[in-house]
Amino acid sequence: MLGGCSGDFHSVWREQTLPSGKVVKVTSMNLVWGVEHDERSPEKDCFSMEFVSNQPQAEPAAREQEAREVFELMRPVSEQWGFKHAEMAGFPTIQRKGHYDRFYFERGADGQWSCRREDAKVFAND
Repeated sequence: MLGGCSGDFHSVWREQTLPSGKVVKVTSMNLVWGVEHDERSPEKDCFSMEFVSNQPQAEPAAREQEAREVFELMRPVSEQWGFKHAEMAGFPTIQRKGHYDRFYFERGADGQWSCRREDAKVFAND
């Protein structure tokens, strides 16, 4: 019975057109609860999205600009839910391996969103 489940795993994604007309592959979109060490912090609830960057080898400023454009896919719903934070990861390929970018968005008291980028790495288990 398990034989039918032993095929290759393929990542799924959704191609999404951005306002600029560019297309990105969104690989994950989640509602994340603000919980740390078993303490619930609703003010830290947010949406988190993963996408495949169209320019993974570009300078950090260009990758951040791309992330700001991708963020527009979840900014309206983040604001509708009253969230002050959002998180995104921009991977170079569909496979979540190697170096990638983490983006942290925060909404200020004036309603404007700021973005901070960090380098990150997925460590392989092989």
